[in-house]
Amino acid sequence: MHENTHPMATIKERLIKWKEKRSTWQKVTDILFWLLLILLVIPGPRKVIATGVNKVFMQVKTPGMLSEEKQEIIPELDFGWVLAWDKNEPFYFSDVREEVVFLNFWATWCSPCVAELPEIQKLYEKWGDKVFFMLVTNESPEVVKAFMEKQGYLMPVFYQASPSPGVLAHTSLPTTFIISREGKVVTRKKGAAKWNSRATEKIFEELLK
Repeated sequence: MHENTHPMATIKERLIKWKEKRSTWQKVTDILFWLLLILLVIPGPRKVIATGVNKVFMQVKTPGMLSEEKQEIIPELDFGWVLAWDKNEPFYFSDVREEVVFLNFWATWCSPCVAELPEIQKLYEKWGDKVFFMLVTNESPEVVKAFMEKQGYLMPVFYQASPSPGVLAHTSLPTTFIISREGKVVTRKKGAAKWNSRATEKIFEELLK
């Protein structure tokens, strides 16, 4: 006859062997490894960890201006781009035709996007009266408004009713453009970045001359 072995007994035996064979340091590293693995599997903590990692890496990513030959001019036709915004009326991109524009494509579910938003908020507080900030998303207004209110962000949000035109087309989030008064894309950045920096302020200062 085969003796039935209870599953819990097997687990207990394995734990006893693990305690006996592993040093204190090895036990600590084992526990930390499994905790990290569990956190990465569970969606909520996974997003928090990913956002934290992005915040660390973006500190060394400070965008500058593109060289003159790489600065693309936005065609007049592309200024016909129409978006929606919180004022429950259409927003015409042509309204910022002669403004310095900070244009950021993002989403609440995007960890790199969430990581750089505090940087953008600080930049907005310093330059929002001189530079036109546009945070563009294709999420539902209800989701975005709840997120912005919870985080205390004040930047205006615009909603895409149609794909971004020509020069402003992008394939990843976040993607950020800084546009001059002459309609030139002077900065194009894929991924999170340290926007609240002296480098960005120098770009604004140059464009606002």
